Amino acid sequence: MHRGIHELSNRATTAYEAARARAAKFINARSADEIVFTRGTTEGITFANSWERKLKSGDVILLTEMEHHSNLVPWQLLAQRTARNSLRAVTGDEALLDRAS
Repeated sequence: MHRGIHELSNRATTAYEAARARAAKFINARSADEIVFTRGTTEGITFANSWERKLKSGDVILLTEMEHHSNLVPWQLLAQRTARNSLRAVTGDEALLDRAS
């Protein structure tokens, strides 16, 4: 995602892409290109509905127990409609992602 030519724009782009790379590494994604961040529930729901035709066999939708119910349900329904896997990461007592799960 390119944000502009200003130095602060370049720094923001670099930080954003680094976060995608860290997230990809954390969940063992094939590429940072597979990582998509949304700003919140409404955008996530809209995004989920628009991706139904783009998901391929074997794609995984990664959700966490930390998600608000209104964000979980649309993704779970999408997974059911498309027969895709929906993986739910487990969080521990401190509400941190459990990497082993």
